Amino acid sequence: MSRNTTRLIGGTAGATPGSYILSECTLTASDGAVFDIKALITEITITESIYTSSIDAEMVIMDGVNLFESAKLNGDEKIDLLIKRQDLDTKDTENHKHTFYISEIINFARKKNGSSSYVFRMLSKHAYVNNSKTLDQFKEGTIGSIIKGICTSDLRIPLKELDVNASTYKNIKCIIPKLRPLAAIKWLNSNAFTTTGAPFYFYETLKGKVKYKSYEDFADSDVVATYIHSPVLKSTIGSKEYFTETSRRINKLSSELNLSKYVASGEGAFASTTRSIDIATKTYNVKGQQYTYKGVKKLNGFDPYPKRNNNDQYGGQPIDKIASGKNYFISNNSLAYGAGQFNFQNPSIESMGKCQAYLSTEDTIVHDIQIAGNFNLESGQLIKIQVNKTSAADNESDPIDKMQSGKYLVASIIHKFADEYTLQVEIKSNSFNSDLNDVLTLEGTKGATEVIET
Repeated sequence: MSRNTTRLIGGTAGATPGSYILSECTLTASDGAVFDIKALITEITITESIYTSSIDAEMVIMDGVNLFESAKLNGDEKIDLLIKRQDLDTKDTENHKHTFYISEIINFARKKNGSSSYVFRMLSKHAYVNNSKTLDQFKEGTIGSIIKGICTSDLRIPLKELDVNASTYKNIKCIIPKLRPLAAIKWLNSNAFTTTGAPFYFYETLKGKVKYKSYEDFADSDVVATYIHSPVLKSTIGSKEYFTETSRRINKLSSELNLSKYVASGEGAFASTTRSIDIATKTYNVKGQQYTYKGVKKLNGFDPYPKRNNNDQYGGQPIDKIASGKNYFISNNSLAYGAGQFNFQNPSIESMGKCQAYLSTEDTIVHDIQIAGNFNLESGQLIKIQVNKTSAADNESDPIDKMQSGKYLVASIIHKFADEYTLQVEIKSNSFNSDLNDVLTLEGTKGATEVIET
């Protein structure tokens, strides 16, 4: 790693968006001894996701100095690293500093030359602290405020490192049933919704923030960058324009389109019914709470399904009106904390249908893109992508594929530091940038009379 990165800071003409320097990396052993391991590292990967409660990392070690014995490695060590980058355009130096704790040492191998190789698996501090606690406590307040309290008091996350939306739907009462803090947060979050039914996500980003945000928070945020999938580069290598263009270029794109209305409708994406049984009063809500697709915050302007008048596969009914197609059953205890008290189960009764619509449509379109490294791109942010039509000519007035282009939520990022700093990014959209009800002719087919509904 070091041989490929020493030239990359300092404003040299050869700097690229994938340039970086591993400036510092130390290992603190169980006895407090500190070892400089920068020269032993061949690769670092750091993963963040809106679906995971902490970032995790792997560090590949090529040990030719007997570190294993010298540091008495036992899987209880701390890693401090500092990575630097420079923006060729602004000349600003970006520093990323992070502390990890080793959770495992894996893939040990002895080489013919006498050296050893192995991999450190690492976690953030709060994920490590999580393993030392169990909660069995009464809690009262909004679910967001309860989660914030667990973060500060039990996971020991400083307030400055928290970004929590505590305005979840109504105050609740609950007893956490002997769960570790992160498991308790997951349990609480299963019944956490905004006042309009959007789900919440608890996650950590590379920049050191632990966040608790709703899908509405994501959808209402500003777009942070636009990335372009283009077969050619227009700028000169080494120029500022080249740096800017390559930093916004999609180098690879593959997709899980998930365009199955069969699956989505079965999951209650567009309509559902939620029924509840009260175990205290022995009553059953026969009619239930019906939900039909409406009010979902869309990233792009158009619904993820066409509004056709007659679909034989749905019995001639519109796909967003079949509330009997998916049923949810929830157990409730209305007397758990006194008559009329709002308890842990109540939010689900009122919001489950809409929440599942969010969860079932959030990955309507999923792309995996590879782009140049960027410290400032985080999970939970919005980006735009621009994808050209497969048939686009150089002189075409509108070369953009509107179905694939548009706003996307950054769901997860794999930061990889090797010969270059690259990002493998999973992006998702719950809607289309093109109206599925439009009728278009098949482009590039002479004399075609067939039309397709997109």
